[in-house]
Amino acid sequence: MVNLASRDGPDPIDVAVGSRVRIRRRQMDMSQTALAKALGVTFQQVQKYERGTNRISASMLVRIGSTLGVTVADLVGKDDVEATDESTY
Repeated sequence: MVNLASRDGPDPIDVAVGSRVRIRRRQMDMSQTALAKALGVTFQQVQKYERGTNRISASMLVRIGSTLGVTVADLVGKDDVEATDESTY
């Protein structure tokens, strides 16, 4: 079993979710500042979400999805999560 506490850096899942947020935001030609304003956070927080440095809460995922016109499943990568072997966690 993998000891998650011993890992360095952001979790790969958080990085993947943040990447999907960034891709969708750019598709909409929206700045980090505009997204941050819509979400009620700073643009620095959006940067951290997009890098996977800060984990995105479930409620914030819903707000981001609504703002970007996508579902939470789109942001989480439903197919990726279903393919993940849970025994590695």
